[in-house]
Amino acid sequence: MTHESKSAFRFLTPCSPPSLEVVQVTSDESRDSEAFYLDRPCWTPDSKRFVFLRHRSDDKSRPAGMWMCDTEDNFGVFPIHEYSGEDGAHGFALSPDGSCAFHLEALGERVVLRKVTFDGKEEIVCEAPQPATRKGQAQIHTVSADGRRVLMGTFLGDGKTEGAPHGAYVFDVVDGTWWPVEYGNGFRNHHSQYSHSLDPDSIYDILVLGNMEQLSDGSWLTPPDGSWRWQDVPPDDGKGCFHNVLKDDGSDWRAVPVGRDESMVSGGHCTWRGREGSVIFSMYENPKGEWCAPLHEASPVRVSADELQLGRHISDSSYVDLTRNLLRPDSCHFGFDGTGKHFASDVNGYTYAHFSFVYVGTYHSPADQEPYVTIRFLLHPCASWKSQPAHPHPCLSPDGRFVLFQSDFSGRPQINLAFNFDYS
Repeated sequence: MTHESKSAFRFLTPCSPPSLEVVQVTSDESRDSEAFYLDRPCWTPDSKRFVFLRHRSDDKSRPAGMWMCDTEDNFGVFPIHEYSGEDGAHGFALSPDGSCAFHLEALGERVVLRKVTFDGKEEIVCEAPQPATRKGQAQIHTVSADGRRVLMGTFLGDGKTEGAPHGAYVFDVVDGTWWPVEYGNGFRNHHSQYSHSLDPDSIYDILVLGNMEQLSDGSWLTPPDGSWRWQDVPPDDGKGCFHNVLKDDGSDWRAVPVGRDESMVSGGHCTWRGREGSVIFSMYENPKGEWCAPLHEASPVRVSADELQLGRHISDSSYVDLTRNLLRPDSCHFGFDGTGKHFASDVNGYTYAHFSFVYVGTYHSPADQEPYVTIRFLLHPCASWKSQPAHPHPCLSPDGRFVLFQSDFSGRPQINLAFNFDYS
């Protein structure tokens, strides 16, 4: 255990809650520290500990790995699992019950899933063949709510075939088995998320994000080697992505009725609302020539195969604008607590990072109207938005007491916690 924490007074503003406290948890100036992305569990259920990622030090003397912070021990941090180099790991994830972590590692022709306990013990629980190409996504995205299944997003092509699909490997850590799930060529940035529900009918539901498979010139969105295509991309239809839900055996595909509309584009950031069956999305709209980003809520519906990519144009479906009462809604990355009642969000900073701030909100479900949210300003993260670790990515603890966020204000990305605030 090491203690690097210090006051982060710089993130407070005259508009912050008077009681608010902010602590910079990590301060190692030789390497980056970053939070897990919002579609992965990072907090223990009691909200006392969380895990984060540490990169290899600049001089390569200290390895990268998964670390944990103990909020009750003066925010001390310690490594759970480290590895030499940065190319051998497909990713880490914390089990939903907080009892262990999972580490996926590339070893030659195999992908090895290890279960790691916090006393340093490790065991291999499953192995699978290494994907034919590693240029596509290969990382742990999500763990089922019962902690039994671990999903690793990956490219399923052979590196030679046009239109090859993206998808996932699903590992059953109890049986020690695995199987592939195919999504499609347009799912290169799918952000798979297991449902948080413990209901047997939905516990293995996966929320995925998709784009059109072929571009306007007829070429494939993803080249044969699974890499991201950035250069010479022809104009698309301007309608953004779509969202589907399916079982982790590849069956029971459903659609979520949001996006795929030029006036209401899905930005791709979304999450299940607690253990509820609905999903909340950050949207982009331009109602009066002034861009804004409201939060919409919708539930997956069963449709024909022809409607899976229609978004809000799916017949007999509906969504709710949760931010309709706000003067100018703006939400980018966001995450809810365990109950689905409270959330934390940042404001879009891709273009103007210095205008981005972090706020918290409350979900209301009155009997006389559709659900809506209220918000409260929290702090300014002073993040540059120049890389993923330099986005705030605020993450709420399960009990709603802590907001975990990242900032590179000190010169490189570090982990921070905000606490001692209320929601009104």
